[in-house]
Amino acid sequence: MTLPPPGGAVARADHAAMTRVAAYHEVQEVLRSSRFWPSMFVRVSGPLLEGTLMTLSVGEHLRRRRTEVVMFSRAQLMVYEIDTVVPALRELLEAAFDGDPARVRVDIMRIMRDALLRVTAKVVGIDDLHGPDDVDELRDLAEHFGEGSSAEWATRDPGSVVAAAVAAKDRFGERFFRPALERRRRLLTAVERGEIGPDDVPNDLTTLLLRNYGDWETEKLLREVIFYVTASANTTTHLAPHVLREVLGHLDAHPADRAKVGDLSFLQRTVSEGLRLHPTVPALLRLALGDVELPSGRRYAAGEQLLLDLNAANRDESVFGPTADVFDPYRSLPTRTAAYGLAFGDGAHTCLGRQVAVGAGNGSVERDDVPAGVLTRLLQEVLRYDPALDPDDPPVFRDNTATMRFARFPVVLRARPSARHAAPTGCPVHAG
Repeated sequence: MTLPPPGGAVARADHAAMTRVAAYHEVQEVLRSSRFWPSMFVRVSGPLLEGTLMTLSVGEHLRRRRTEVVMFSRAQLMVYEIDTVVPALRELLEAAFDGDPARVRVDIMRIMRDALLRVTAKVVGIDDLHGPDDVDELRDLAEHFGEGSSAEWATRDPGSVVAAAVAAKDRFGERFFRPALERRRRLLTAVERGEIGPDDVPNDLTTLLLRNYGDWETEKLLREVIFYVTASANTTTHLAPHVLREVLGHLDAHPADRAKVGDLSFLQRTVSEGLRLHPTVPALLRLALGDVELPSGRRYAAGEQLLLDLNAANRDESVFGPTADVFDPYRSLPTRTAAYGLAFGDGAHTCLGRQVAVGAGNGSVERDDVPAGVLTRLLQEVLRYDPALDPDDPPVFRDNTATMRFARFPVVLRARPSARHAAPTGCPVHAG
């Protein structure tokens, strides 16, 4: 059931004029070099994302990254996984059985997205997410952010896509961000006065930004938060159905592995393999800041724009073997090669969300009370309901982007797990 690789990484006319880099190790060398600037998010999406973490040069990027990485401690990752995404997903899946329990058909993409929105709220610091209307509004805004951040790959006018995303930014600012910002300012002031302790202030992005960059203009703070909304809600949502489709196909072809659908190590490997085959964007773009010669001997001229073809690099047979196009969670990998390939980039600009999405990603989860990744937990919960593709309503790809994203992903839920078969919803890390 492996999807074929997209037809090249070219979406815009100017992509064809860029220098395409497709070999895994050469792409990795570029990503690890400080001589290239990540240009993708500002070429088209600048009005939405310019100045955010993934648009910065190496020095400034590392300084800001060190500030924000504390959101992804072991304890915080477990909050995202066990206390947030698992109960939200169970609530949504159980609600699907309120109708005819013998015929449960759902768009699993919508359900997974709504569960992941709860994680997004925790990560960035959204307080006003109490009911379905709030979730619907945040979902709509996050969709616009996702469209705007990936406008580089839009198949319609990218300017109108970004304009709609900027309008959504303004709505998000008024509805969600500014109230959260003001609340945290009051809490931090109370800490300074000794009225409350530091632990009484949420550990989220908005708080961290205020503590470290309190002199920033509100617009700059807002953009950084929107970048994380896009990464944690929109991007992960579009990865999840690809992984599920690959896993369902694998289980059909290898029925003995159905006994492993509760094994977090196995599931983590399946998630990583799915991400390798289906990176969030077809390519990453880098601009050479000067004349560069890489360890491989390949040279680039100052100002040269590179298109790093992730689809090709992650299917490089010299790294992933002759079956590189095939989904195989048992794949043997060269030493120090990530199971997810370059799906999260590499080097200084490796996506901070990797730990949130898939943990270590190497299938080394030995206990349920250690981080495994929200995608791993998501997959574990969905598989408890024995999902299958709906033969009368197959998945549909979107036609407005070259990023191979689903518009809908209908499934049939064939089982309703009993409470005694539920996976744990708490873990010792939160005791006390």
